[in-house]
Amino acid sequence: MELVLIRHGESVANVLQKTENGFFCGQWDCELTDTGRSQARSLKNSEYVKNADLIFSSPLKRAADTAAAFADRDIIFDARLKERSMGSFEGRRKSDLEQIEEYRKYFTNERFTGFRGSFTVAAPGGETYSDVTARVSSFLQDLKLKNCKKAVVVSHYAAIRCMIKVIKGLSDEETVALKIRQYEPIALELR
Repeated sequence: MELVLIRHGESVANVLQKTENGFFCGQWDCELTDTGRSQARSLKNSEYVKNADLIFSSPLKRAADTAAAFADRDIIFDARLKERSMGSFEGRRKSDLEQIEEYRKYFTNERFTGFRGSFTVAAPGGETYSDVTARVSSFLQDLKLKNCKKAVVVSHYAAIRCMIKVIKGLSDEETVALKIRQYEPIALELR
């Protein structure tokens, strides 16, 4: 089966991450920017999305709106495709969190500072990359049972990294080194 993975278009959180020097989005449900909506519409004529038997999306707005901009059929929403949860940090700035005693260790203690790309350490109440890998593995197993030639999945940075990890058998280090660009389709073979 051909599997096309697409990271959503530019979102409000993506802009905040660039301008705020440390903004945590996770599953914070934000909108696409005007640029993101334009990026999503540009996928309409992409060969990657044409002739898809099934289109799946994370239910978060930024992914759902990206899928809706090009989908020519019903979209199947699946919570397993959501972004990695950042728990108590979602929708908050690093500079604000550093001032809170219980969170300070995530920015000063070497055992916790790597939580953003960790398979073993999570933000308070959030998920590790291992948690996301388990979640998307379940989705991919169910997808294999579908009788289709081509499926398109609109999701998020960490979730797509973890799907590629599962499909290609990547190490943890190779997984967190992957760069996933917004609205650029990644075509893989799912066996």
